[in-house]
Amino acid sequence: MAGEKMQLTKEKETLLITVYGKALESRLPNSLLKDRFADEAVRRIDYDFSRLKVDNNLGVGLAIRAKTLDDWVSAFLANNPNAIVLHLGCGLDT
Repeated sequence: MAGEKMQLTKEKETLLITVYGKALESRLPNSLLKDRFADEAVRRIDYDFSRLKVDNNLGVGLAIRAKTLDDWVSAFLANNPNAIVLHLGCGLDT
C-alpha cells in the first residue's frame, strides 16, 4: 500500500518529530512505550523522515519523557478523578 503523501511547511514538519521518535522507539526490542499506533501511523505516511534528523537516541528520549508524563498524569487522575487534562503543544501524538 502506498503511503499518504504529505507536504508540510517547515514549521508544520516539526509536528512529525514526536510521533516519528515514538515509532522508532517502539521498534526497539526492549521498547518502553510499545506505541504501535505511532509506528503504524508513520508507516502509512509517504514522507522523507530523514529530514527530521530524529535518531533512536532522540526516540528513546521522547519515550522516556512521554512515559514520565503519562505516569504523572495517571497518578494525578487517580487522586483527582473529576479533573480534566489538556495535552497542549505535543505535536502529533497517539
